[in-house]
Amino acid sequence: MVGEVAGYVASVLVFMTFYMKTMTPLRIVAIASNVAFIVYAYIEGLLPVLILHSCLLPLNVVRLRQFSRLMEKTRESAQGEFSFASLLPFMRPRRFKAGEVVFRKGDTSRELFYICAGEIRLPELGKTVGEGETIGEIGLFSPEKTRTVTAICQTDCELLRMSEERFLQLYNQNPRFGFSIVRIITSRLIGNYESLLLADRTVEETVGSGAAGTHMASQIDKLDENRKSTNAKPARRWASSRAYRLYVPAVCILAFLAILLLTWNAAPYVRSVLVRDAAVTTWSNVATAPIDGTITFSDVLLHERVGPDGKLAVVRNDHLTRQDYDEARVNVNFATLRVQELEDFLEEIKSLDAERGDAKSQYAEEFRTQLSTKIANLENEIATLDKQLQLLRKIASRKEQLATTGTGSENAADEARLRVSDIEVELAKLKSDMRYARVQLEAAKDGVFLTSGGTDPDWVFDSRMDLKLQKKQARLELRKAQAELEVAQSALVAAEEDFRRMSKGPVSAPPGSILWSRHVAPGASVRAGDPVAEWLNCSTLLVDVPWADFEMPLVTVGMEADVILDGETTVRKGRVLLTRGSASTLDRKDLAAIAKGRDEDVAQVVIDISHDRESFESCPVGRAAFVDFSDIGLLDIVSAWLRL
Repeated sequence: MVGEVAGYVASVLVFMTFYMKTMTPLRIVAIASNVAFIVYAYIEGLLPVLILHSCLLPLNVVRLRQFSRLMEKTRESAQGEFSFASLLPFMRPRRFKAGEVVFRKGDTSRELFYICAGEIRLPELGKTVGEGETIGEIGLFSPEKTRTVTAICQTDCELLRMSEERFLQLYNQNPRFGFSIVRIITSRLIGNYESLLLADRTVEETVGSGAAGTHMASQIDKLDENRKSTNAKPARRWASSRAYRLYVPAVCILAFLAILLLTWNAAPYVRSVLVRDAAVTTWSNVATAPIDGTITFSDVLLHERVGPDGKLAVVRNDHLTRQDYDEARVNVNFATLRVQELEDFLEEIKSLDAERGDAKSQYAEEFRTQLSTKIANLENEIATLDKQLQLLRKIASRKEQLATTGTGSENAADEARLRVSDIEVELAKLKSDMRYARVQLEAAKDGVFLTSGGTDPDWVFDSRMDLKLQKKQARLELRKAQAELEVAQSALVAAEEDFRRMSKGPVSAPPGSILWSRHVAPGASVRAGDPVAEWLNCSTLLVDVPWADFEMPLVTVGMEADVILDGETTVRKGRVLLTRGSASTLDRKDLAAIAKGRDEDVAQVVIDISHDRESFESCPVGRAAFVDFSDIGLLDIVSAWLRL
């Protein structure tokens, strides 16, 4: 709440800064908004906003002080000579070397200069200006915005320049400041005019007029000094009283806000000292219903210990049916018959395959016998043709000799040679057939049967493509049926177990634990998983302590603490078991009891006092307690809040 209020206040102050028309009230409201934003960012943990406004706060204070001084100088200028020294924070440095021209007569006037060091010559006026004087201010107000003289650096110069925009802004912010500027410019114009008149007169007139002018100037200076001396003290007193009226309320407001925030953040600690807002607790354990049904509790009463059997209640489901179990049994019977049928079918295929294997062996033997017979016949034919070929070659040779001697016919010789060629071709064909027949025979011996066309016989093809495929398909179906039988048998066992488990289920807790509460009434209908009862193990005793988030770094795991139960004076020693920030505290889902001071924005410290459980006659869970950390003092809390 404090953070939200600070945020709203800061927003209102920012709106007011945009509403302000003058600079001094704007800076004051801006400083107040910076303070509000710093408070808001610190409480809410907004580091970028905190850094930004921590930097803006001193900047606004410095600027306010500068404007306050400027206002004081402005008020003094209404009664005396204005000092441009108050404008130095608004000017930028610039350096010139000897002989350089700062500006020329007729140039556009966009800035004025303040001489920090060096001398500048004004040729048109025959004058030299030095440290502490300004040049160029007249051109800013001339109609043509042009320089009236030329400025040349007689020595190395260090100047401070102010732009026309900044100068006019300061001129328009305060009428008295503008009056002082007009007064300065007017006095310089009059001085320049008198200098020109004195230059044109004769030496005699100049001496006389100069004496008169000197006398008049001395009189004017005396009047100005008197006016300054009479108004200086009241002006200083007025400035001091205004600063007092400004800063004292601001300091009081800041002090009040600091005290308010300190009180607010230290409230949890003070409350924990004055009010015993801690509580003895332990881990919460919830027993749930194992099945749907009607609950019947055992004889264990509330806050009594659970017996050796550990039973708290029994849930019975009298409306459970055996449909799933019966369906599982039918599926097992069907799967068994399917497996038996496939096994018989596979045996028949194996028997048929054996018969066809015998037939194939007979065909193979007959095939090899035929090939052997064919090879023998071919060998006889080849031998006969060899004899015929040798005889025909002799006959052809004799006919060629007769034809050569002229006793025989040439046609007879050609005919003999033709018959020899025919026999050679036929003999080559027979030898080729014999070689292929031998290849067939060798392949048949290895179980490969080839016809004269190079293909398998029909009896080989039928045995390979039919029976083997049927055998593989039958084996695959059998394995599938056996897997389905195993699944059906497992489902039957699970259905039987589910029926047994879903018909009756116990609600139990560890023997010796304490029945803390019942969530349902006896005889009520419950669903599986519904909370039925809560039990505690009082051998573990804890203390739930509310704590502030900013104090969490002060508490470490294992730190010693003093615990006093409500209604007792005995101081028990405990040790910090764990710490939790306000965003993640343990509640009734985790603990059997929570502290009275437990809120959403309060952190948590859990202390273990289990070692002292023998000193309690009964389980003390739920009793209020006071906890004190002797190692943590008020100064430590303040330092933690300030993050020192």
